[in-house]
Amino acid sequence: MNMARINSISHKFYSVIYLLIITIIGVVCALNATYDVMIGGTPFYFFAIVVLALQSIFALRESERSRNLAGLGLILLVIGLIYSYGFMFLTHLKAIVLLPSVCLTLFGIPSIAQHPQKLHLLKAVLLCSLIALAAVQYYELSLLKGYYDSLPYNGSWQHYGAL
Repeated sequence: MNMARINSISHKFYSVIYLLIITIIGVVCALNATYDVMIGGTPFYFFAIVVLALQSIFALRESERSRNLAGLGLILLVIGLIYSYGFMFLTHLKAIVLLPSVCLTLFGIPSIAQHPQKLHLLKAVLLCSLIALAAVQYYELSLLKGYYDSLPYNGSWQHYGAL
């Protein structure tokens, strides 16, 4: 077996593993966001996950229009944060959602996508930012559960009509 074939197989293997990890983290974020909305939390994470999913679809396409739509996702998230938290939105924990959005927007820029070193760095930053987003979502979900546990009579979210 020659070396070029081994490198090709290992590159494909790493690409499949990377895509699988990104997909699993995205599904975890989507499930956390859905559960957060169901028990009475803020719907911002659900909105953000839908925007990130659409942005990831458009970011990797070749057309100029698709790349512009990927950049529009970043603008929508910033507008949503400004609407929810005012102009000090970067001081809020929910601003972590901007990191994967910026990464997905940068994937559409040809000068970055054509350089392998920059692309590998961008993929690593995307992975780390999605892990950070999942951790922040889990933290805020545990705060919401703690709030319901602190209510009198050991109230649950069903008792207080979160659904």
